[in-house]
Amino acid sequence: MTGKKKTMWWEWAQRAAAVLFIPLLVTLMVQHWGGGEKELAQMMEIKTNPGMMTSLTLPDGTLVFLNSESTLSYPSRFDGDTRNVNLQGEAYFEVAKDPEKKFIVSTSHQSQIEVLGTHFNVEAYEKENRVSATLVEGKIGFIYKCDNASKKVLMAPGQKLVYDSKDSKVQLYATSGESEIAWKEGKIIFRNTPLEEGLRMLEKRYNVEFIIKNNRLKGDSFTGTFTNQRLERILEYFQLSSQIRWRYLDSPDITDEKSKIEIY
Repeated sequence: MTGKKKTMWWEWAQRAAAVLFIPLLVTLMVQHWGGGEKELAQMMEIKTNPGMMTSLTLPDGTLVFLNSESTLSYPSRFDGDTRNVNLQGEAYFEVAKDPEKKFIVSTSHQSQIEVLGTHFNVEAYEKENRVSATLVEGKIGFIYKCDNASKKVLMAPGQKLVYDSKDSKVQLYATSGESEIAWKEGKIIFRNTPLEEGLRMLEKRYNVEFIIKNNRLKGDSFTGTFTNQRLERILEYFQLSSQIRWRYLDSPDITDEKSKIEIY
């Protein structure tokens, strides 16, 4: 394969601004019970562009790493009995402990994660039916809808939960979490990872779309660690490790939309 791919998004993310802050609501004033006026918390929204990531600290001290094409909404301060944020995409949370205020992550898939203080990863892209949660330390409760009722799964460290919002099915797996949270360090880690899952990870990182033409390749799996590698280099590794072939279906120099890559 010749020509240097211009969509080296991850390297660019280290040199360019990756996020956009958007005030969601104009600050409102309400009458306080004591007769004075109190300023309501302003809702903020942070977005990452394709192939980029960022990190931020929430008003309560919680550290959040936000992955590619993700959006996090949160208040400028946490009033009330809970700390509520909304996520579309993928994020890793290091939640500041506050026994009196639960930290709640809501997604667009009618699911929530409740915590008090812990480290965990959530992947909940709006365009996908799948939501996954990986617990590194602490304890979380995953809440989801099933048959018009709410159900809750308590998770322990070293577990990964995958929820299919289309059929309301939940599966639990054992994991070290290494592969699931590697993205926040600029790495991609495959551990006997099926081809389809591996390509999905690459799509997020490099802002491309893969089209698998040979269904027999879906049974292939891969193991390896890549740090800030060009996409072509990773695909060359795939090619050496199995029978796959690949090619761009459009110019590899396109930067204003997703390039399509055929796997055959």
